[in-house]
Amino acid sequence: MRVLITGANGMVGQALERSLTAEGHQVNCLVRRPRLQRVAPPPQSQDYAWDPDKGIIDPDALKGLDGVIHLAGANIAQGRWTSRRKQQLRSSRVEATTFLVKALRNASNLPDFFFTASAIGIYGDQSDREIVETHPAADDFLGSLGQDWEKASAVMEQDGVRVVALRLGMVLSSHGGALATMLPAFRWGLGAILGSGSQYVSWVSLEDVVGCVHFLLEQPRLRGPINVTAPDPVTFKTFAHTLGGVLHRPVWMRIPSMGVRLLFGEMGQAVLLSSCRVLPQRLLDHGFVFRHDSLPSALNACINKRNQGHSKRRPGSPDAFAMNNDLNRQKVKIVRISVRSPDQRPRSSSSPGTASWTS
Repeated sequence: MRVLITGANGMVGQALERSLTAEGHQVNCLVRRPRLQRVAPPPQSQDYAWDPDKGIIDPDALKGLDGVIHLAGANIAQGRWTSRRKQQLRSSRVEATTFLVKALRNASNLPDFFFTASAIGIYGDQSDREIVETHPAADDFLGSLGQDWEKASAVMEQDGVRVVALRLGMVLSSHGGALATMLPAFRWGLGAILGSGSQYVSWVSLEDVVGCVHFLLEQPRLRGPINVTAPDPVTFKTFAHTLGGVLHRPVWMRIPSMGVRLLFGEMGQAVLLSSCRVLPQRLLDHGFVFRHDSLPSALNACINKRNQGHSKRRPGSPDAFAMNNDLNRQKVKIVRISVRSPDQRPRSSSSPGTASWTS
């Protein structure tokens, strides 16, 4: 199987690249910048250039695809949400997805599936209510952003492509994401409870995100939104004390809600203080088995892998390759293409420089 991955430089993208190539699949990685320092890149993986802001994509990346896993998107929790930052978040998701979908529809063949990243932020602040996939989107910035992001991907359904929206919770890995940001403070005994601590955190281990994607590849009838979260969401207070317990450190500090809002503005309220108790109902209904279905299990696994990685780095594991940055990958070529409207797309080989025809 040949799969296209966007966001391949990210934590989830790298883990999926390693996992898919380990099973013998060919992976085409769309990257904005050449990955010049990588240890032992998988032989079945190749980088291709794209820059949706400039209308650039290498048409060779789109040839012969069986599917697409579209993960590209700027970090929601990075910095305050100024007007400029909000536009960057929207552009990196909605506009980039629209550009990719047009390129795929103009190519010489269509993929069988299109998996797109989304997020549980689409549901908004839901207090302690249990939320499943049928819950409507919130009427706020993240709700609107999530809806538009998923709608941009859903266009592929018009061509008979199976579209799945992976509504990701907080992905746990000690070498990336929120947990890696929190670890230094918690290791020094300076971990803090944010706000009241009663807000729910819907988390999922990186291993289970990868496992979920493999599970969905084997479930052709599953389409639409899928909550990718562990079945045991916890309050932030419980999360903080559990992390402190795993690290054998006390958690005694508290940052009041006003302090979070002063520090981070709207982002702090929407991402750090909002409560969303999400359940992976559709995954459970179809028999998916989580490797880490409890928070202590997931956190212990993350910390153990990090400790093992410091003493001996193991090529091939998601945490190991996230840390490795040594060898020159290969130069990627940049080709500018023009994207035709769907009714003009060719069904055979196209002229050079034009996209020919999947998260």
